[in-house]
Amino acid sequence: MADDTNTLIKGSTKLEDWKTRIRAGIRYRTIYGKSKEWTEYKNMYRGFWGKDVVPVNIVYAIGRAMIPQVYFKNPRISVYPMKPGYGMHARIWERIDNYLIKELWLKGELKTSILDCYLCGRGPGVLGYDSEYGFNPSFMSDEFSDESLTSFNRKGEKIEYQNNVKPGMPWFLRCNPTDFVVPWGTVRWEDAQWFAYRKMRQLKDIKEDPKYKNTSNLKAPYRDQMAGSSEQNTGQNKKMHEGDPDKDWVELWNIHDLRSGRLFVITLDHNKFLRDDVDYLQEEGLPSHVLGFNEDPDHFWWTPDVRLIRHQQQELNDIRTMAKKHRRVALLKVLADKGLDKDELAKLLDGDPKAVVRIDASQYGDIRKAVALFQSHVPPDLTRAAAEVREDVREIVGFSRNQMGAYEAPGGRRTAHEAAIVRAASMIRVDERRDIVADHLEKIIRSMNQLVARNWVTERVIDIVGPDGAKYWVRFTGKEIKGEFAHRINPEEQVPGDTNTRKQDAKEFMQIAANVPGVNMKYLMEQYSRQFDWLDPQMLMPGEGYGRSPEKAMMFNDFRRMGQGQRLASGNPALL
Repeated sequence: MADDTNTLIKGSTKLEDWKTRIRAGIRYRTIYGKSKEWTEYKNMYRGFWGKDVVPVNIVYAIGRAMIPQVYFKNPRISVYPMKPGYGMHARIWERIDNYLIKELWLKGELKTSILDCYLCGRGPGVLGYDSEYGFNPSFMSDEFSDESLTSFNRKGEKIEYQNNVKPGMPWFLRCNPTDFVVPWGTVRWEDAQWFAYRKMRQLKDIKEDPKYKNTSNLKAPYRDQMAGSSEQNTGQNKKMHEGDPDKDWVELWNIHDLRSGRLFVITLDHNKFLRDDVDYLQEEGLPSHVLGFNEDPDHFWWTPDVRLIRHQQQELNDIRTMAKKHRRVALLKVLADKGLDKDELAKLLDGDPKAVVRIDASQYGDIRKAVALFQSHVPPDLTRAAAEVREDVREIVGFSRNQMGAYEAPGGRRTAHEAAIVRAASMIRVDERRDIVADHLEKIIRSMNQLVARNWVTERVIDIVGPDGAKYWVRFTGKEIKGEFAHRINPEEQVPGDTNTRKQDAKEFMQIAANVPGVNMKYLMEQYSRQFDWLDPQMLMPGEGYGRSPEKAMMFNDFRRMGQGQRLASGNPALL
């Protein structure tokens, strides 16, 4: 929807002011976040080294060892009501939250955010609903519940391509730190008055998206989505890269302003706002959450782990490169008298173990004077220096040999008790990071729940375990289940397990539970059957009656009465 009017809603900050603020935010990131060095850190992680360098990529090794210990293999949310009478609401929310974690692939976004923290110090992410490029309820579809059709053009072709963003659903996407901007001088994320993030989008898609205005004279200065404004010369670097000649790219800056409660979309080389709307995503703050581990007391941009071990990485590479040169020098060297016959000398250097070299001993007086062999060696100090560098790295990042997937140095005792003590001490830093990730995920889920409660206005159906341990299908709306809840994730370290381990654990637990009166063995059997790929638990234990199938879904009020021990509105007795 192209509109050439430049009418700004009263109270909006002027366009040039926003351009100035964004440029100042980029300078803040460059000066105090040292973002120009991030490319070097990423190239270390990727294994891009000089031609003559023999690398020992500890940057990659530590990063890949840290991420699996920090993120959650199977994150699961527990929801608890903050007020009496909301227990059944909490059951619904818990089911929704764990569904969203898998459906929206939040685990993958968290893993990438952790990697961003390792390389750049900060791992920002953006929260949204329905559309990747900003939600506007005025475009809600009458035909499809709680969804807009702005991800399609008038021909029905898709103009948004992010698979983790689905119509009528909340979403959370990792944002590249190089695309994320906060106001100059921001110390804590909670103090940020606004934030902006950069998105490269095709000009054709922008003009076909009805959420944008003032697009008739919009220009596309870039040929590649990997281009865009640089920190050294913001707004320049146009058409630097050879991309698809049929696609023109525009650099969009999406601004969420807490002061005005509005969403702005601008480009740094266009003289009109592309969007100036109410920000429908601001629920108890800005629609973004930022992860970080190495806090800086004075600045928003924190210290990446790679910066702390960069010099050790370079030192270790230098040691290995010198060792390589010494080994080459250590190859067999021969000094031979120039009077020695060339054919006989060739036999000496030949690989034939039965070679016989004939020389005239009387000419030299001593046969050993005809040929002299020299062999050098690799200085043992290089090996000791490399070990010291590795020890420095482990001390900086707080990782032991065991956590890197190797045994401790040989010669020491390895009793189970000593191993447990060492592991408990070494896991302090890892546990702290896991706790930070758990808090980060809880904040994301809480924000998503607020969007769901506000925007799911039509009935939806979900399967849930009732107070009697049986599974029910329940109809609900966001307004019906709205309330205040606490969310919890257990960040405690767990030993990695496989399918056979889980089967054995489930079997042992069932044997213990069978001796406890009142335990719902049907539920345990259903969970045990989930460990077998060839079994469908729903077919194994089919349900009948009200709420026991999607076709006979129970109304939420009936489900709530069940939890309170009341009779159902349908006439079916409550099961508690």
